[in-house]
Amino acid sequence: MESLIVIPEPTKKRLIQMMQLLLQFDKTRITSLEISELTGWKDSLIRHDLWLVGYNKGISNGYKVSDLLDSIRKILCVDSTLEDNKKNCCIVGLGRLGAALLDDDLFSESQFRIKAGFDSNINRIEILRSSFSLYPINNMANIIRQEKIIFAILCVKNKDAQNITNKLIDAKIEGIVNLTEVIVKVPSGIKVENISIINALQLLK
Repeated sequence: MESLIVIPEPTKKRLIQMMQLLLQFDKTRITSLEISELTGWKDSLIRHDLWLVGYNKGISNGYKVSDLLDSIRKILCVDSTLEDNKKNCCIVGLGRLGAALLDDDLFSESQFRIKAGFDSNINRIEILRSSFSLYPINNMANIIRQEKIIFAILCVKNKDAQNITNKLIDAKIEGIVNLTEVIVKVPSGIKVENISIINALQLLK
C-alpha cells in the first residue's frame, strides 16, 4: 500500500537518512535535539518534518525509536524484510565503480534487489563474479523487461552517459541513479538522482 501523503523531496531525503540513523541508534528513545546533534539539522526542521508526516508523539520526552522507525518506514512505503516488496534494480557499467557495487552486502538490508549488471566489455563480464547475472549491454532492454527491473544505477563513462540513458528510457526504466559527471536528459515522469563525488566535494569548500 502506497502512502497518500506527498512528501517534499528535501524532507524525504532527510527521513531516509534519519531511518539509517535510527537503525544504528543504541537507545530506546531519541529527542529531536539528539537527532539535530547527530545530523547537524536544525531541531525545528526535524520536528517540522516529523509533524509533516503525521508523527507528533513524544515531543517532551523524545520519540520511541522503534515507533518512529516504523512510522518513517510506513510513510516511505519501505519494508526491507519482505522479499516481495523489494524493488528490482540493475547496474549499468561494470568498470571500477560499477564493479564495487557487485558486493551483496551493500543491498542486503535495503528494499532494493540487484537483478542484473550490464557492460559493453565481454571480457569484463566473464571475469567479474556476482550473485546475479551479468550481460552484454546489447541485451539490456530484453533483460530489463524480463526481470521487471524498474531502477538503474548508471556507472558508464561520461561520453556514453546520455546514449545509455536513452536506451534505459526505451526499456521503460522508471528511475536512474546517475553516478557519472554528466547531467543526463530524461522525459518527465522518469526520476534521476545525480550523485557526483566531485560536486559533493565542491560543496565542502
